[in-house]
Amino acid sequence: MNDTVTVTGMVLTSSPMKEYDRRVELLTREKGRISAFAQGARKSGSALSGCTIPLIYGEFMVYEGRSSYSLRSASIRKSFGEIAADYDKTCYAAYFSEMARYVCRENMDASGELLLLYITLLAMQKDKMPLKLIRVVYELRLLMISGQGLELFACLDCGKTDCASVYFQAGGLLCGSCAEKHPELKNARPFVLSGDALYSLQFILSTPLEKLYTFLVSDSVLEELVHFMRAYMGRFLPYKFKSLEFLD
Repeated sequence: MNDTVTVTGMVLTSSPMKEYDRRVELLTREKGRISAFAQGARKSGSALSGCTIPLIYGEFMVYEGRSSYSLRSASIRKSFGEIAADYDKTCYAAYFSEMARYVCRENMDASGELLLLYITLLAMQKDKMPLKLIRVVYELRLLMISGQGLELFACLDCGKTDCASVYFQAGGLLCGSCAEKHPELKNARPFVLSGDALYSLQFILSTPLEKLYTFLVSDSVLEELVHFMRAYMGRFLPYKFKSLEFLD
């Protein structure tokens, strides 16, 4: 039998297997996204029953088989069961989990992605920010962590900071004069941001994670941010998430 290892992570998905088993996908700090089988987890009184449901965060003891891991035991640190009682929050949580599944791979460090998902779920519980704004924050920060970030603080060419035209093809801000120097942008339509919207995006990209969900914006700025993120996601993450069917 292979040696067991303990990983810190969160259950992203859980599905029934055979008569009494479950298959879970875990987002782990040490090994990225992994699949694990929990034998007997669906049996009444099983010690694995409560720790193999989505949005459970804790320490999981697993051992590696030929093609997957097997879950031996777990210690729950945090349960986000309250989210499951709210339909809208459940839909958003499913989307955030699906995004994490998409960008994370096995045997990679996922400490940033895991922490972001954890504090995002905490923000949803606190009910101090609109879910639409939480979604904008999560999407932008996750894409930055996964290497799909934009330069939104200065013109990519000249360094000018008082411009607000984002050219997705170029990867960020370009002032008007510099944009004219790029033939590939001749027919591109820039996304022009208001000052408040640009500041909000800069805050999301630069603030420490523990302070990420501590601001509010006006309704008009929120709609601007939502439209911006849809354009951004369409350019850099052209994947149709199934959970979006319940949000868009």
